[in-house]
Amino acid sequence: MTTPLSEAHIVITGAGPAGSAAARLLASWGLDVVVLARRPSSDRALGESLPPSALALIERIGFSALDTSGALRATGNTVRWGNDAERVERFAAGLHGYQVDRAIFDAFLAREAAGAGADVRLGANVMRVTRDRPATVTYEQDGETRTLRADWILDCSGRTGVIARDGWRVADDAARTTAIVGVWERDDPWPTADPTHTIVESTADGWAWSVPVSERRRYVTLMLDPNITSLASRSELTASYTKLLGRTRTLSALVDGARLDGAVFARDASPYHARLYADQGTLLVGDAASFVDPLSSYGIKKALASAWLASVCVHSILTNSAVEPAALELFNTRERAMHDTLRRAAATLARDAAGSHPTAFWETRAGTSASDTQGAFEPDVSQLRTDPDVLRALEELRSRDAIHLQPTPSVQRVGRPTVRGNRVVVEDHLVVPTFPEGVRYVRNIDLLKLSELASSHGGVPDLFEAYNRAASPALLPDFLGALSLLLGKGFLEWGVGS
Repeated sequence: MTTPLSEAHIVITGAGPAGSAAARLLASWGLDVVVLARRPSSDRALGESLPPSALALIERIGFSALDTSGALRATGNTVRWGNDAERVERFAAGLHGYQVDRAIFDAFLAREAAGAGADVRLGANVMRVTRDRPATVTYEQDGETRTLRADWILDCSGRTGVIARDGWRVADDAARTTAIVGVWERDDPWPTADPTHTIVESTADGWAWSVPVSERRRYVTLMLDPNITSLASRSELTASYTKLLGRTRTLSALVDGARLDGAVFARDASPYHARLYADQGTLLVGDAASFVDPLSSYGIKKALASAWLASVCVHSILTNSAVEPAALELFNTRERAMHDTLRRAAATLARDAAGSHPTAFWETRAGTSASDTQGAFEPDVSQLRTDPDVLRALEELRSRDAIHLQPTPSVQRVGRPTVRGNRVVVEDHLVVPTFPEGVRYVRNIDLLKLSELASSHGGVPDLFEAYNRAASPALLPDFLGALSLLLGKGFLEWGVGS
């Protein structure tokens, strides 16, 4: 049976973290949002981690306190990497993360999206998408074929990639990965330093990790390359998993005395990215856009960040169509930069593991590199903390009683898109050879404003006070880091008499 055509501002495919976050935001801003998602299956769900840094995104999106979602508070990670001894890494004082059962967590997020006014249709199987303006989405639900017309489609369908697989996705065949997952339970306490911790361990075959979702229940996952490690048939997968788990050190001891709850299962966890993340009428969001080896435990955070930006871009375009080119440019650039940043981080960890495990698994992944894309109009703060040019500039600033700074001849001001509040706007950015895409803010410091003030103040304290009068108040360490960036990377130079 086919029902008549209906309309919505936005159709979202998928009700995981990305889909539900985007739906909640857009609905809260008064837009008509329909979410189409298959009904979740709890028997193949995963346990995943939310780091403390993701909680600000949770709050910004407007989700309820996660303590009401069934999530388990976590205090850090326990790591055994390479030949290193096991080390306990606790979050900074006062901070915590969460461990979540994705089946329970996704259901919680979908309810939150519906509570904000989104039309969440579970059990909907998308059959066809026609990317016209407006687009049409044909789907089946409860034995009926239905069609929706929408101004925008957000593909939040994760690895399924309802739209992403139609010529957008690029697989990284050199690092094929299979995740083999088992769920373990025990009645007595887990033999670990902290029962709330994610436990991560490298092996010669790959790596393994365990996430607790309750006091009794833990997911234990092996990450292997199917091109290197021969995996058993489905009927023998549990035996193969148990054998491979026995080669680990920390995790084999962890599950000693515990019991497997049901059969293990395998899922593809190979990395990929997209040739394009946004085009007229369509955005690829979260894991639909890209996927990187989840060593950093930033998978859910990445999905939430992607959903927030996608929502801001679509909201901006529907409010002011003139901003569409800038919003699409911004989304494409930041999604590409997010993928590249995570891939570089994964390659660094792989190189660390390869030093102790000189095997094909690690050597292949240690040799991967991100694209040559420069930033996302914001520099990577973690890299700047160890950048030699920035560190030299900081030491020089500290050693001088007086400063005489001026713009370098190469610096330019170029309009680039950025986000202000919940809108995409075009603002001047500073462009130099080291930052050809331009940069405007770092740690909430307005670099353009700071560079304008720098030439008229002869001391760092005076400049700090002047900046705080002219812009949003800044912390001194952030201010000094931004000023060191400007000086070390060629935006500013020492003037005559310095």
